[in-house]
Amino acid sequence: MKRFILGMLALSFAAPAMPKVGMAAARPTIEGAWQTACLPIGKNGRHGFITRLVIKHGVITASSQIYAHSNCDTPTVRTDYRGKIVSVRPGQDGVTDFDHEVVAITTTPDDPEVVTIYNADNPGSGCGLGGGWQLGVARAVDGRTCAPWTFPARGTRLYERAWIADGELRIGSFPSVWNNIAPEKRPTTPGLLVFRREIG
Repeated sequence: MKRFILGMLALSFAAPAMPKVGMAAARPTIEGAWQTACLPIGKNGRHGFITRLVIKHGVITASSQIYAHSNCDTPTVRTDYRGKIVSVRPGQDGVTDFDHEVVAITTTPDDPEVVTIYNADNPGSGCGLGGGWQLGVARAVDGRTCAPWTFPARGTRLYERAWIADGELRIGSFPSVWNNIAPEKRPTTPGLLVFRREIG
């Protein structure tokens, strides 16, 4: 349970956002609100998660909510990301390259068991913050290791690529790869998660 909770902290960031420059050309694709279905994770798929992105006016906000069960009924921990878009370059066939800078990454425990695990005196527990976690209180985790991932520090520039087709969005690195901190590390294949555009 501990490794699963700590590992799933990475499920909420590194996604595209729109700058005001060139917005008209890209609006039909990556700008808007996107969300995954309720997806199973953890041992034998016993847990669930939903990730939501909002891409608007040069800002990306992303939130991954982890649930105790695969039907996404009881929230346990949430990780939130906020980034500032540096550049967006729409390409061919629904491919868009974009660079964004980390503004904030936070984690919020929603379940008393998660608080207990994060405050335990064990190596790697609670992202190395040494305790102090409280129920429903967000804490900054940018620049910290939440095993098995190390989140980028505030101000880090990330090089990303998105694929959009038929109302669906896939992102190359998000939400499990955080080392795309140089142009040559920009992803070349879509990620596994499918985000669908929210209507309304």
